[in-house]
Amino acid sequence: MGSIQDWLVAISIVSVAVSAWVAVGQYRVKVKGEQRLQESATSEIDTRMSKLFTELMWVAHARAGSQVSEKAVEGLFEKCVITESDFRDLEKLNRKLQACVIDLPVGLASQDAAIASIGVLGGRYEILREPAIAALNSLKSFKKEEAERALRLLGEK
Repeated sequence: MGSIQDWLVAISIVSVAVSAWVAVGQYRVKVKGEQRLQESATSEIDTRMSKLFTELMWVAHARAGSQVSEKAVEGLFEKCVITESDFRDLEKLNRKLQACVIDLPVGLASQDAAIASIGVLGGRYEILREPAIAALNSLKSFKKEEAERALRLLGEK
């Protein structure tokens, strides 16, 4: 009878060890899955943030987008400024259509706020730091004081 109990104890110990090993394996798989999910979420957030940051650059450059005047395009067709051959040379067509594009400006306050925001966001989020520095150095060509102030927010000179 003692040998049966010894065998049952041994089998129980092996069973517990196997169960623990399986549980640890499942835990590792779960942790890896959560890490992948976190990395994916971080990547998505970084992508969205970069997109919004790029849109902020439009405002910093005093642009609120652009519109194409359909009347102007119709006029180019009526006066034969745009011809069938232009559609084979897209650069040529684009140059002609540029005359029909109206850039919408933004106000000075919006522009200055966007420039300051670039500095703040670049200082707060590591992924935006280098793009912010590059953007602010570019903005110095026409908004020197504001760009330098924003660079100071980043700790740059």
